[in-house]
Amino acid sequence: MKIVGIILLSIILIAIMLFLYLTYKVNNIKDSYDLANSIDKQADKFIEQGNANALVVGVFKDGKTYLKGYGTIEMGKKIPPDGNTIFELASTSKLFTTSTLQILADEGLLNLDDKINDLLDEKLKLPLIAQNTNLLHLATHTSGFQNLPNSFLDKMKDVNNPYKDLVTNDLYEYLVNCYAKKLEGGFEYSNFGMGLLGHILEIRTGEKYEQLVKESLLKPLSMQSTFITIDSNNSKQIVQGYNENAEKVPIWTDNVLTGAGSFLSNANDMIKFIKANLSVNESSISKSLIKTHEPKMDGETSLGWMLPGFLDKLAGNKNMLWHNGMAGGYASFIAIDRVHNYGIIILSNKAIDVTNFGMKLTLSARTQSWKD
Repeated sequence: MKIVGIILLSIILIAIMLFLYLTYKVNNIKDSYDLANSIDKQADKFIEQGNANALVVGVFKDGKTYLKGYGTIEMGKKIPPDGNTIFELASTSKLFTTSTLQILADEGLLNLDDKINDLLDEKLKLPLIAQNTNLLHLATHTSGFQNLPNSFLDKMKDVNNPYKDLVTNDLYEYLVNCYAKKLEGGFEYSNFGMGLLGHILEIRTGEKYEQLVKESLLKPLSMQSTFITIDSNNSKQIVQGYNENAEKVPIWTDNVLTGAGSFLSNANDMIKFIKANLSVNESSISKSLIKTHEPKMDGETSLGWMLPGFLDKLAGNKNMLWHNGMAGGYASFIAIDRVHNYGIIILSNKAIDVTNFGMKLTLSARTQSWKD
């Protein structure tokens, strides 16, 4: 037994030493004074590994923007994407929903602690389990709602466009009983909850979700290439999306849970969103946007933004906020750090998660400087 104890103690000591060593290494990365080159190397490797066909990376740091496209927008040809190339954002655009919520709250149109029971249609009476759920719960994934109710999943049979058959009545039919909903407070990522938030904002303002976000958020930031409705004016800039098997897939359409992630955008516009989240003086709505960064509900998020986890903090990214997104043929990632004054946007036209790639780029953005 004594030998076993010595072995266990040795293992613990080795683990502690390894932990301290790794912590020291990631917090003492040497500055090469060539951030652009570091971005290029990592993006080129990501493309070479087959993780994307068209990839755009934008990094804003210390007043300078580096934005570049990698790969090709058309298979078999060498036509790289650029800052104008439009991708589906998927869940990254949840940040537009929560940002709009904060803007409306600052305008006095609603309060974050308003109960959804008081804001929904008067004809609908929520069950007891949902009568204390408020807007803050929806915006922080602490509402107790599932990611998607089973009644929704039963209608989402088309893997290439799963949300297209949902109608508003599906939302209300579920809310009558709120089957499998939990009490508020615990973090559980919920597309349904964020989609419901978007719908409630429509009810409160009398405007359709897309128009509401445009008026409250996109127009003040001059984000003219960010939209949900595809028409002849914007369709030509949209890059074709591919699933993980490199098969062409359509853009997802959603008429019910649009607040959960239905916007398309390009890197030029997303850099504007990043800048407005970094400096209080960047825009007339920047004060509202920066309010969304504050940790909420002792959970894993602020208002929409994901807070850094244990491994992020270990890597020195304790001040970083982030979000990701993935649809049938696209993936995205955004991160900001006001302390180190940088922001990152990654847009890809392949349904392969770019989060790990994005986290690696945050290390470069935090530790590397621009070349003189």
